[in-house]
Amino acid sequence: MLNSVFLGRQIRGGRDRNWKIAGMGAFPGCLLGPRPYNRSMAETSPLEGLRVIECAGWNGVLAGRLLAEAGADVVRVVPPAGNSLAAEPPFFGSTGVSIQSTFYNAGKRTVRLDLADPLQREQLRALIAAADVLIEDWPPGAPVFTAAELRAVNPRLAHVAVTPMGQDGPWRDWRVNDLAANALCGSAWVTGDPQSPPISGYGNQSHHTVGLYAAVLALAAARYARLTGRGIHVDLSAHEALVTCTEQVLMQWFFPNGTWGTPIARRQGSLHWSGAYEVYPARDGHGVMVTASLKLTEVLVPWLIECGAAQELADREKFPDVIAMVKNLPYVMKVLREWVAEWNGEKLFYEAQRRHQPFGVVWNVAEALTKSPQIAARGYLYEADVPGVGTVRLPGRFFRTSADGPPLLPAREVEASAVGWAPRGPAAAAAFDRQPPATRPLEGVRVLDFTHVLAGPFGTRVLADLGAEVIKVSSAKRSGGANSPDHPYYVCWNRNKKSVALDMTLPEARAVARDLALASDIIVENFSAGVLQRWGLDRASLAPDHPGITVISMGGMGQTGPWKEFVTYAPTIHALTGLTYLTNPEGTYTDGYGFSLTDHLSGLAAALAALEGLEHRDRTGQGLAIDLAQYELGLGIMGPAMIDYLANGTNPEPRGNRHPFDAWAPHGIYPCAGEDRWVAIAVRGDDEWRRLAGMLGIEPGGRFATHADRVANWRELDAAIAARTRREDPYELSERLQRAGVCAAPVQHAADLAERDPQLAARDFFGSARAEKWGEYGIDRFPARFDGERPPVYEGVRQVGEDTYEVLSTVLGYDDERIAELMAGGVLS
Repeated sequence: MLNSVFLGRQIRGGRDRNWKIAGMGAFPGCLLGPRPYNRSMAETSPLEGLRVIECAGWNGVLAGRLLAEAGADVVRVVPPAGNSLAAEPPFFGSTGVSIQSTFYNAGKRTVRLDLADPLQREQLRALIAAADVLIEDWPPGAPVFTAAELRAVNPRLAHVAVTPMGQDGPWRDWRVNDLAANALCGSAWVTGDPQSPPISGYGNQSHHTVGLYAAVLALAAARYARLTGRGIHVDLSAHEALVTCTEQVLMQWFFPNGTWGTPIARRQGSLHWSGAYEVYPARDGHGVMVTASLKLTEVLVPWLIECGAAQELADREKFPDVIAMVKNLPYVMKVLREWVAEWNGEKLFYEAQRRHQPFGVVWNVAEALTKSPQIAARGYLYEADVPGVGTVRLPGRFFRTSADGPPLLPAREVEASAVGWAPRGPAAAAAFDRQPPATRPLEGVRVLDFTHVLAGPFGTRVLADLGAEVIKVSSAKRSGGANSPDHPYYVCWNRNKKSVALDMTLPEARAVARDLALASDIIVENFSAGVLQRWGLDRASLAPDHPGITVISMGGMGQTGPWKEFVTYAPTIHALTGLTYLTNPEGTYTDGYGFSLTDHLSGLAAALAALEGLEHRDRTGQGLAIDLAQYELGLGIMGPAMIDYLANGTNPEPRGNRHPFDAWAPHGIYPCAGEDRWVAIAVRGDDEWRRLAGMLGIEPGGRFATHADRVANWRELDAAIAARTRREDPYELSERLQRAGVCAAPVQHAADLAERDPQLAARDFFGSARAEKWGEYGIDRFPARFDGERPPVYEGVRQVGEDTYEVLSTVLGYDDERIAELMAGGVLS
């Protein structure tokens, strides 16, 4: 068996060198190919020494992998029959070794324990007593250990309970898989063509979202426990977490008078809610994601005119300025559609990026892996020996830090007695004047926020909700459209933040920004590669004066490689990684996700990276330089499909709502009574099928008798189910099926979430905030409770520069005369 975890300070060597960059030979001690940062051999991994117990299935399994990537010692406890993911297809050829288990459990050790056996139950209790973090998904009504029992076992335990619906509420015991989760949260409602059934979205994306949240909360809770000497119980609702990550769904509901025209966001294929992004077919058959959102009049329209494609847009009487073009955006997009049809898709993609336009070609999985020079240049893939399989290529980390160890090796199984954790000594709280409250575990942390649009602001919103002081640096020049506090989009992602105005084109402003950086713990930015370095605000520039600073760069393609200058938004990432291609009904490839999924996931990854930086600093005195390439995160969430191609040559095609690997059948979204009403139903195994068939009045035998039969006859199966569901109310039907043990859920839209979802209502998920321009407006509260309480602070969005004087005077100690000089010089604008 391969060793995947090295405890304490057993410096990596020997067995730890059993990996290499795919196609590049062995590079012991190297990250994944050419490293963007230098790593001292004295440094340790960000989470070195952190002990994590994982007793969780789909909603928690990625959290454990993410913590293992950062160096935590993660022990996954599984039942005597073994790891549940080991039965999940696809497999490496005919070996019976699960690709999904290999991917999600990389870097962990697994321990088999029969918790019905008192002796083995005590073994788990002993492991928990010596752990720092427990991530579990035990049934709310029948946990293995109650929160009180765990606190008695380990008074300083960071305990994250992640369940589909939360620890209480009328739906707390519902059975929910990825399909049902996407139906419930609003994701499916806005994904797909308006004339077709909603689409769930390809590839475990609900579990990825929840796993990222769980990893963030594990580190936030561990930090709180370390600072206070007291453990904490975190109740993370997967349903609530997913609702927070659906971009326009809640924005349109909270702000119904926007240009979108309806408070209920709709399915509209690949067309973004703004109307400025869409996938169009090119001459060679590729789809191309194009957008009119960036430098429309400065770059895109002149390019179109240069190609002879849009002479009318040059008419200054009809289109005198960018405002006129935005008002006629459907016409602009029509011009783009006709223009794209004349191009080779890949050639258009590269030419657009040469002009710094965030286009993306729609690639399938094989193309995404073989046509991208960025993957090879950054050494994203690596080779490892998988027991029972041999040497295979695997996807790399979700993001990179300056203290990373080697890539993760496959999980290995050990006896509980071999885990080797000595009991922790008595916990002692850190000596702070004011310890953070349980509901705001990051109180006392200062974050300097240079981010814009969605990915970065969502990540810093998570940190702010958890109590961090977030200082957002903006300027009047950069605060237009969706980057303005006058736009609902900005309002949704920038609560709980202070606003400082700095014109960063001026050296005096950059000097003020440096002072703020030296007074902060974390910097987060999503500028183009190299901008922060030119300003002297990268970690290398700041570390001599502030060794504890962590700088997180969220460039679309990362800080190195031939694509580092490429401009990307989430739809670009979706297109280039295969996500757009596979999120479609059978036979099409142009729809894709109906919202900016990878923006939300990148934001969560940034919050996780910030916490890793704090952990590393608190242990070593050194912060981290973190390269969070949103492209590589997008590749990571396609991990199982990519391994399936690398190992088996499988290049998947769109399947609509059918399960990607045929593990569930039926697995679909079916029509219900009423206009555009739908229900998601997923069945695993023959017993469940017989229960469903009996309730719907379908003959369970014949061509539907076995799982293989149902997979083979899926069209007839879906038609038979749809014929029965058409006369049903989706909520009533879901309730009946759930009581019978069948996974089912209504497909919900924004009004359903706010007015009909009894779970969100019972858990008081929606609230309000107040801002000067907006008055009182609706918000979604943080999706987790800490010892039974949510974070209590939800301050409304601030106007640009509203807090400049306060921050400069209280944080930096500038006197009134200096602030007045800066203001007179145009620095604070």
